[in-house]
Amino acid sequence: MKPISLRTRLALWMVVVEVLLLVVLTAVLVLTLKNLQNQQIENTLHLSASELNAVIDVRDGHYEVAAGETAVVRERGVMAWILSPDGQVALTIGNAENYDLPMGLPPSGQLNTGTLPDGEPVRYFVTPLLEGTDLLGTLVLAFPLSGNQIFTQQIFLGLLIAIPIVLILSVLGGVFLAGRALQPVATITHTAQKINAESLSHRIEMSLPEDEIGQLAQTFNAMLERINRAFERERQLTSDVSHELRTPLGMLKTQLSLARSRPREASALLQMMAEMEGDVDRMTRLVEQMLTLARVEQRGLTPLEIVDCAQLLQDIVADLQVSAQEHAVTLELTLPPQVDFFLLADGERLRQVFVNLIENGIKYSPEGEVVLVTAVRHWQQISISVTNKGAGISPEQIPHLFERFYRADDARARTTGGFGLGLAIAKAIVEAHGGTITVKSDSGEGSTFIVHLPTLTQNNPFLDNPLLQKEAKQFDGVCT
Repeated sequence: MKPISLRTRLALWMVVVEVLLLVVLTAVLVLTLKNLQNQQIENTLHLSASELNAVIDVRDGHYEVAAGETAVVRERGVMAWILSPDGQVALTIGNAENYDLPMGLPPSGQLNTGTLPDGEPVRYFVTPLLEGTDLLGTLVLAFPLSGNQIFTQQIFLGLLIAIPIVLILSVLGGVFLAGRALQPVATITHTAQKINAESLSHRIEMSLPEDEIGQLAQTFNAMLERINRAFERERQLTSDVSHELRTPLGMLKTQLSLARSRPREASALLQMMAEMEGDVDRMTRLVEQMLTLARVEQRGLTPLEIVDCAQLLQDIVADLQVSAQEHAVTLELTLPPQVDFFLLADGERLRQVFVNLIENGIKYSPEGEVVLVTAVRHWQQISISVTNKGAGISPEQIPHLFERFYRADDARARTTGGFGLGLAIAKAIVEAHGGTITVKSDSGEGSTFIVHLPTLTQNNPFLDNPLLQKEAKQFDGVCT
């Protein structure tokens, strides 16, 4: 069976709700109308009884009343039987002359519903006929109910005719309004159907209010944007890796072809194998760096831990002193005294960032210069800068420094074995920690790379582990 559309279900639900509301409304209206009619009839009977009690004249057992004095009572449709104290009908008013005294009357002072001999329903009221404190007889009043019942039936019939018309109009209106309300959903569905790996640029172009549908469209567009960026990263990764692997694979194939082209001495073959091993090592480093970049960008960081950034920098600087001495460069670390530099971070990844920045500073600094590593704290942020006095970077190159496989000095980068991935990896790691990395440089005046990281505070967005929260409280007084 074909599933029922959401528009049809909404219209049906609307009709069901309206049916229930109309049934309740009809019942309340009819009951209210009947109560009002009963109250009006009761008031009419009491008023008529009071008027008759005032105008009936009893003399020597004879009951008399002028026709003009009962005209108002007759106009109301009230009929009455005036009984003598012994229960005999002494006088009739209105249509009561056409009927015998009804049987099964209610007690004196009460009302009851009954029927006349011809079957017409009436409302009875029995009350004593008094003159002062003397009982002169009994008044039996009756009010026909047929007129009120006809009015009630007409109202009910009118509702029976109006309700289906209202429901039909509601169905048509419900289908129309549901279609209008769900039109953005149909647009979203149509857009989603057109999207594939080659057409992720499609977006929902609609002016929608900030309601649930509008938020759905915005969320859908944001999801498409994230997916598009992920696909672009994958395409870029594939393109970059294939481009970078082409050269070492070509060299490896050339070396193998040369080795097989003719017999060679063992020393020559060993030399060629050493060169091939170098090409394999180069490809291995490239793959490892690309995997690192992909893991950080798509999977985030490993479980975080509390890291003392000051101690981390001291360990890195100590480890790289030998490399600095080999390049005849002085490596210095400056830390302000009595300041805590605790971070919630992936220590190994942060070490990778700072090692990359410091090694670059050492590589590109002239002999005899100083590579300065400085850490400062600004309220809830730690800034670590690495400054070298190298050739610097031109302004047009700075916007591209953190792109994959970009080399500011391509020839020199290749001689040092670089792929242009170090800064891209550093940027991805820093941003995964909720921080930023920037560079300041002028040609001929050196460069300064600055890493900004959030400190270990209770409002750190990465502090979602209860154990880490417990440990962080130890530092809360200092860090906040």
